[in-house]
Amino acid sequence: MKTIKIAVCSLVSFWGACNTGMGNDTLAIVGGKIITLAGEPIEKGTIIVRDGKIEAVGADIKVPLEAKVLDITGQVVMPGFIDPHTSEGMGQANERNENVPFLSVVDGIDPVMEFFEECRRSGVTTAAIVPGNSTLIGGHGVVLKTSGQYVNDMIVKRDVGMKISLRPTSGSRMAHISKLRRELEKAKIAVEKKNQPEAEKGDKPAEATGEANNEQKPTEQPGETNAEAPADGAPPPSAAELSRGQDAMMAVVQGKLPVFLYCDTAMDVTTAQSLVKDYSLNATFVLGRNTYKAAELLKGTKQPVVLDPTLIFWETDPRTKKDSKVILTKVFQDAGVPFVFQTSESSARTTSASSYFWYQAAVAVKNGMSEGEALKTLSIVPAKMLGIDEFVGSIEAGKDADLVILTGEPLKLETWVEKTIVRGEVVYDRSQDEKLARLLAPSAD
Repeated sequence: MKTIKIAVCSLVSFWGACNTGMGNDTLAIVGGKIITLAGEPIEKGTIIVRDGKIEAVGADIKVPLEAKVLDITGQVVMPGFIDPHTSEGMGQANERNENVPFLSVVDGIDPVMEFFEECRRSGVTTAAIVPGNSTLIGGHGVVLKTSGQYVNDMIVKRDVGMKISLRPTSGSRMAHISKLRRELEKAKIAVEKKNQPEAEKGDKPAEATGEANNEQKPTEQPGETNAEAPADGAPPPSAAELSRGQDAMMAVVQGKLPVFLYCDTAMDVTTAQSLVKDYSLNATFVLGRNTYKAAELLKGTKQPVVLDPTLIFWETDPRTKKDSKVILTKVFQDAGVPFVFQTSESSARTTSASSYFWYQAAVAVKNGMSEGEALKTLSIVPAKMLGIDEFVGSIEAGKDADLVILTGEPLKLETWVEKTIVRGEVVYDRSQDEKLARLLAPSAD
């Protein structure tokens, strides 16, 4: 009899656990306006989320009995924002050496950094974290979810692209580009040699391989550093690192590994285009503020360009001394160049509106872009640019349930992020945001 009681209790406990588990894994978001970015908005729609994925979305969706219901009547839900290019989330933007194609930012990311908290608070659910612009060949970037206990749990796409910068880190601009071309040329020759038939590999002319006994090695420019040489006391790369670096650069010149190509000035754009042509680079142009002067040259680029965070600024004509207002979104839209946004560093969030993606999109709308197109630049456009649109970027069945719930229309000044959801889990709730509550608390005076 005792055995039967134990069995019955175990069975009841088992079914109770199953029912509880089903309720936790299924979420129904009902009553709000759904901006899917895959079609027309759905008024008073329903989204069913199961096991972190969107199972169904529409106006007449039946809510499963086991689902936890989240009523967002009067609010708006849309795909989580995607940051297409940032160097935050790491201890530092760059290694001390400027030529480190064997490195990955994954090793420097800390999931508990304030950056990720700010992302969730701002509705950013996915971010492409890449080395900073002060580099030559800065290493591999990665696409992450903005919520997770461990880095490996957050990864959406490893090795999303190699960071290459045309802004000199030391010495002259000519020396910087010379070093870059040398590395690309070495990779190109390595690919050609690898693709040769075995019988021909030993017959390549010495002048083509740089192995002639009497050949003089290229002379370094002032301030130039070999890839193998340490900088600022940093240890030299190991043989394994150099091998990984060569493999990565070979993938770059074959177009297999995308490149984030930073252009600091307008003159860098023509250099970048020459590099893309000469070495078959699969490049996304990351633009400095003054590159707007070369906007016409960027027509027909395969990928949207990444605009500088400062979208509006004034400059003085050196000849007439007259001030003129520059609006980057208008310049590039008028030139027919597609673009996505990046934001200022999170350290400036309290003082800079350009630290928020909704503001960047609102600037574009104010200066001629349609609201629908501006909203796409926050999610589906960067998702396609990063090659992750199979998983995120729009609200469609089968995609990750990465969502942001807003108190009103996305680009209204009075709208707040109410909740941020990553893989079906609420990772930010404004009602539980103690930091925001302290900030908005009435003064004691």
